[in-house]
Amino acid sequence: MLMSDVMIWVAIASGFVVGMPALWMLSRGLWPEGFARRLAVSQTGVGKSLLIGFLPVIVASLFIAVIGKRLGPVPGILVSGTLIVWGFMGSAGLASLIGERLWPKGEAWQQTRNGGLVLICCALVPVIGWFVILPLIGVIGMGVNVRSWFGSKATPAPVIEAQPPPMPVNS
Repeated sequence: MLMSDVMIWVAIASGFVVGMPALWMLSRGLWPEGFARRLAVSQTGVGKSLLIGFLPVIVASLFIAVIGKRLGPVPGILVSGTLIVWGFMGSAGLASLIGERLWPKGEAWQQTRNGGLVLICCALVPVIGWFVILPLIGVIGMGVNVRSWFGSKATPAPVIEAQPPPMPVNS
């Protein structure tokens, strides 16, 4: 293996470490209601989301195979890329859930960031992380998205501003 090959993989891994938590933070910042629903769904069970997540994978695979025969590879690449990003955005709730459980006293955005870093670093483990954990994260995210569509409307937690402590009264 040449040094350039090694550097390509280092660049790809670095992109995942920076990009995925940034995607989850973007999801949290732009769509707080959707993020709150994804977090609520993630708290109710990851196993259900994994099983439900295989449904969009199967449907999209069949769709990509059909349009690939008729229109060539470009539409299939666009559909699969969109589906992958959609799945990873759904896993933002999972990243935040991990952050809440590991850092219960941290701020909400820090919990999402830290949980996301834990999740994506697990996906960087050679072989197991690349071929098992990373695809499972995407499939679970797809299941979380599907479940959040059909779940109840969750509202984001109200923002509570810190109040300064009362001034001591000198007598």
